[in-house]
Amino acid sequence: MKYILLISYVCLQVLQPAKAQSSKTNTPAIPQGDINKKDTKGKKTGMWLVSMPARMGEAGYTEFGTYDEGNKAGLWYKLDGEGRLTSIETYRNNVLDGEVKYYENGRVTCIGYYRGLNPRYSHDTIDVIDPVSHKETRRIIPTERSTLKHGTWRFYDADNGRLVREEDYQIDELVYHKDYPMSKADSLIYLKRESKMPHNKKKQYTPPPAKQVTYN
Repeated sequence: MKYILLISYVCLQVLQPAKAQSSKTNTPAIPQGDINKKDTKGKKTGMWLVSMPARMGEAGYTEFGTYDEGNKAGLWYKLDGEGRLTSIETYRNNVLDGEVKYYENGRVTCIGYYRGLNPRYSHDTIDVIDPVSHKETRRIIPTERSTLKHGTWRFYDADNGRLVREEDYQIDELVYHKDYPMSKADSLIYLKRESKMPHNKKKQYTPPPAKQVTYN
């Protein structure tokens, strides 16, 4: 229960406007006693919040989630430097395993699934269904591959949420895909919106007249 409350608190803090956060790292002001702990063996445990500043051309970000004996476990959230959600990923044994969601400007653009391989062993097994015969077989996979796309991935238009593509993967191999073209109704809405954009009005832009401003 305390982790649920802490996640809610972190979300409220991280998602507030950037101006209300630290100007250096964009890190929410969270009591340090509640997060970023290590166990008696020095391994990360419980809730962790990490902020990385922009460096060498890479954008800064903040991420938070739970560690179990030094490994990422469960849901992990990532936000950009402006506090906008960019991804929600599921981890097990420190590798991606389960549903992932990716966002753009606060809207979901992709939902997919990973199958994590157990890093404690040299090989792992995955059940695979043949897309033609539907026969189920078991494959042995080297765990050095860490994680694999395995399942259905759906991609959405960030502007209107429309499903644009669907892909099915078996052990990182694309076995099926389908594109969803824009419907006639969607096309009309899109064209109408585009026609209202300033660069499509076919009118020459003229700057506003200069005005003398006086201050009393």
